[in-house]
Amino acid sequence: MDIDALRERGDERIRTVADALDLPETVCETAYAILHQVYTDETQQGRSCEVIATAALYLACKRENVPAHPREIAAEADVSEKLLFRRSKWIQSELDVRIQSFNPTAYVDEYCDRLGLAAETRELARNIVTVTTDRGLASGKSPRGFAAAAVYYAATIRREECTQSDVHEIADVSKITIRNRYQEQAEAVGDLVTDTGELAVN
Repeated sequence: MDIDALRERGDERIRTVADALDLPETVCETAYAILHQVYTDETQQGRSCEVIATAALYLACKRENVPAHPREIAAEADVSEKLLFRRSKWIQSELDVRIQSFNPTAYVDEYCDRLGLAAETRELARNIVTVTTDRGLASGKSPRGFAAAAVYYAATIRREECTQSDVHEIADVSKITIRNRYQEQAEAVGDLVTDTGELAVN
């Protein structure tokens, strides 16, 4: 099969998985571009176009700051997470770029929506992420876990009914990770919390 036909199959895989996960069109367009740039006559030997396409979609989500769990992408594409990560690293090596992880604030919005938390709690969680990131706490941390902890911390400050178990359930992040990140964040910005349950960031 020639390269154009293979890329077309890859495009179809991207579209199918993106539609199933309700991902935006911008992610698809970015994934198409990544796939077509990296999947050539020289590189296609021994590499499934469907797997490369799935990895391109995962990297497109990261580039476009769209929260999508790699486990969901892998499951929808019927690809193992291990292979997804391996091909993602290969793509970045081929393109000689490092596609950065998405900003934790994208996850803050998702988690607050799913937990039904107040707008004030969402804003506080976003401020916690911003301030603690500026202070270097986010370096090397999972954006999902960092955001989950900030949401839990914000809900605690504002006395909303939200447990670590609740956040664990919707974020698919371990309770230990949530607790550790929460404690780090509280230690870093606890002195900035006002009596009204806000963060004095100015």
